[in-house]
Amino acid sequence: MPVLRTDEWLIQVGEKPIELCKKLIPYFKDVSSREIFSHLIRHGMYRSANGLKQVVKEMKTQLIWEDVEKIYNILMKRWNGPDIPIFIFPADWRNGRLQREFNSKGGLAYRDKLFLFLLPHHTKKEMEALITHEYNHVCRLRRMVKKEEDYTLLDVIVLEGLAETAVRKYVGQSYNAKWTTYYSEKQLAEFWKRYILPYQSIHVTHPLYNRLLYGLNFYPKMLGYAVGYDLVNRCLQKKDITFEKLMSLTSEKIAKLADRDVS
Repeated sequence: MPVLRTDEWLIQVGEKPIELCKKLIPYFKDVSSREIFSHLIRHGMYRSANGLKQVVKEMKTQLIWEDVEKIYNILMKRWNGPDIPIFIFPADWRNGRLQREFNSKGGLAYRDKLFLFLLPHHTKKEMEALITHEYNHVCRLRRMVKKEEDYTLLDVIVLEGLAETAVRKYVGQSYNAKWTTYYSEKQLAEFWKRYILPYQSIHVTHPLYNRLLYGLNFYPKMLGYAVGYDLVNRCLQKKDITFEKLMSLTSEKIAKLADRDVS
């Protein structure tokens, strides 16, 4: 399935995002366009139509839709991954956290679809890093028996760790997210023991879930992401352990393989 030409959607109804999200209803189950919009903006999609026309024009000039499709086809062959619809929308250029942690780009992955939030200034390598990260999520989700709605905090931090390790492996360490360098091994070991281990089984509805995953409030920033990346890298230091093997292991097995107590 090709990358959908959401640039045409944006030109038609982009300044009315609820109308735009009506086009996405067939790809979701039992949700309204307003609920879809609310969900997408939480993950980096543009909120305001102010300046949108110029952003879309520049994105089209940069051939972002065409470049994403080329990268996607390479990844699909590399990982023998599923052929899924990909939706590209402008990122929220006013989102401070998105700017600081992700250089104003973002994504949202499901087993059966993928959303990318980009801006005209993103280079091909930056796009490759984002697509590698997000499409790795899709492949991981496809290999797991557990339903997405049943994923725990541990499942999600491992998911993020695998995806960012894929970026380092296939795109290059210089394109890794900033949070991969925030903490020392000693700090990460302490974070696991103090913050993640007691709450590893909580789900997205738990009040601490987002705080621990993103390091909100008084928690170390990007806490869950950084710990997940550390778990995966500790596993890869083991003999006969490959990235491909880790992709099919449960989160609990990966934590144990990383020599982290899960009891």
